[in-house]
Amino acid sequence: MYVILFIVLLAIDQISKHFAILNLKGKEDIIIIKDWLHLTYVENSGAAFGIMQNATIFFTIITFIVVFGMLYYLLKNGNKVDSFYKTILVIIMAGAIGNLIDRIRFNYVVDFIFSPLGGIYDFPVFNFADIYITLSAIVIIIYTLFFEDKHV
Repeated sequence: MYVILFIVLLAIDQISKHFAILNLKGKEDIIIIKDWLHLTYVENSGAAFGIMQNATIFFTIITFIVVFGMLYYLLKNGNKVDSFYKTILVIIMAGAIGNLIDRIRFNYVVDFIFSPLGGIYDFPVFNFADIYITLSAIVIIIYTLFFEDKHV
C-alpha cells in the first residue's frame, strides 16, 4: 500500500510539472479563479515556496539525508509505527523525491501553482511536492504533539 501511495503521489507531481513545462513555460498565466488560483511557470532554485534561492546542491544533499533517514527509521521501526504515521512519512518522501528529481534533471524545481490570496498577499509559487511536504509536516507536528504514545 505504501509503495503504491508513493508512486501515485510522485506520478501526480511529475506529470503536473511536465504539463507546466509544456503548457506554461514562456506563456501567459492561466487564471483558474481570478485573484485566487493561477497557473504560472517558475523555475525555483531554492526550497519550498522559493526560500533560499541558488542552493541546489545543499538541498540535494539534505534531501538525500532526510529521505534515507526516514527510510532507515521505517525499516528499523516499521512494525512499531502505526499506519497513519507511516502514511505521512511516505507522503513527505514523495514530495522530497519529486523535487529532488527536478533538481537533478534541471538544476531547479518546476513550480506552477500560484495564489494571490484574493489580492491580499502574493503567496509564493509552488507545486504538488511542496504541498505534500508542507501539509504533511504540519500534520506530523500535530500528530506527534497529541498522539505521542502511538508511535516510536
